[in-house]
Amino acid sequence: MGKEPVRSPLLLPHESAEDCVVGGYHIPRGTMLFVNQWAIHHDPNLWSDPERFNPERFEKPEVTSDGYRFMPFGSGRRICPGDGLAMRMIGLALGLLIQCFDWERISEEKIDMTEGHGLTMPKAQPLLAKCRPRSVMQKFMSEI
Repeated sequence: MGKEPVRSPLLLPHESAEDCVVGGYHIPRGTMLFVNQWAIHHDPNLWSDPERFNPERFEKPEVTSDGYRFMPFGSGRRICPGDGLAMRMIGLALGLLIQCFDWERISEEKIDMTEGHGLTMPKAQPLLAKCRPRSVMQKFMSEI
């Protein structure tokens, strides 16, 4: 077995402005707080089969009594200012990649979804693919 990937808080730290209670724990004013986004996204109390790759589970954001379950950009007042743009650009970029290119896998081996080390949780084994511009796009790109 390989080394376990490093898990670290991925959201920016926050400081509690006043005394409060979170999950039954007393948090004094001025305490530096870290939100472990990875743990939230892998919590079996929140997700059915959290370790399974299932992108469809994120099609509709689910709101719970405590907030959102899926928080790729944080939440609240200090949410990433690029959240709205990023969510729109992901769909546009993915759509263009699908529309403009033909894609092939390099090998027929099963894709290893094991996480690597690092804050962005890269794949342990990179996915290799070959892309070719579709004929319509080749003509279009040669005219640019």
